Amino acid sequence: MTNKKSFFREATEAEIKHKNLVKIAELSDIAGLGENDFTILSPLTPRGYESARKFMKHGPEVKPKRYYSSEQALRDGRTPIQLREEAFDGIEKYFYCGYTFLPIGRDRRKRKVSLVECLEGARIYAYSHQVRGAEIIIKPYADAKRVRIDGAEIVCKVPSRTEKQGKINFKLISVPVVDCPEKHSVSLNIGSDHSCNSKRFNIRYKYTDDKEGSGIVNVCAHEIAAYLQVIEHYWNEKNIIPLQMCQFAIPSQKTVDFYLRLGNNVLVRDETLKSEDKLRKMDRADREIALWSRVKKDKHDATFYSKRSRDGDVAEYKWR
Repeated sequence: MTNKKSFFREATEAEIKHKNLVKIAELSDIAGLGENDFTILSPLTPRGYESARKFMKHGPEVKPKRYYSSEQALRDGRTPIQLREEAFDGIEKYFYCGYTFLPIGRDRRKRKVSLVECLEGARIYAYSHQVRGAEIIIKPYADAKRVRIDGAEIVCKVPSRTEKQGKINFKLISVPVVDCPEKHSVSLNIGSDHSCNSKRFNIRYKYTDDKEGSGIVNVCAHEIAAYLQVIEHYWNEKNIIPLQMCQFAIPSQKTVDFYLRLGNNVLVRDETLKSEDKLRKMDRADREIALWSRVKKDKHDATFYSKRSRDGDVAEYKWR
């Protein structure tokens, strides 16, 4: 079993059990748990899915407005954050496995982003700023004539969350850095050559009633952390385009606090377990659903719109 670096560690099941048991009425009450409290939930994955993993692959998705041509995206003119706000504020339930967007061009593979990965990406980014020697290193290649059409390519070195593991090297592609009409389609084509375990083994085949194909790119925390560093790099050059066209939801500090409660103050009573008390920590599906419940209650701007005047700098968020 791999050990996480201290910045990323959560309370163990045994440690949580030693806290004070508190009953809650709804998922939003998790936010009110004290540091020494814990609560017990039933599994959140809806019936009809064989496992949490199946739900995370095939569950319902939140779908910001789709564009099917560069001209359509340009006519609409809204940025990714405006489209996410509309979609997030419009949800009527919270049993989602993530949100998705569709590229424009030859690569038609749907991009899928889970809120859990958004949180973990923000955590890696904060770690890179708060721990000496953990800096995210990026090297942009953005001087070519086709950057306005194809986006920049950026070589990234991102710290691992695992003890004694070196930095992870990969390249982001189709990064919007030029203020031009093509920035909309460039941002939708964001991708990388990265392949960590969470991406490599997340193979998805469509169900017979799926309207969109099997081809899908699952965005992971390492890529999101790298993109946050790209935003910072260009912000320092007075270029706001990577931030303006960011396809990844950036959490508020309150959402971070809520996420930390999920890992440190909640257990799930799962009758399928062989253990006597049937208790386990929240799995990815539980956490994803709980985060969407937060979005449904508090809406987009309070949960996944980072506001410096309210939250401070994402790099300085409190994770411990």
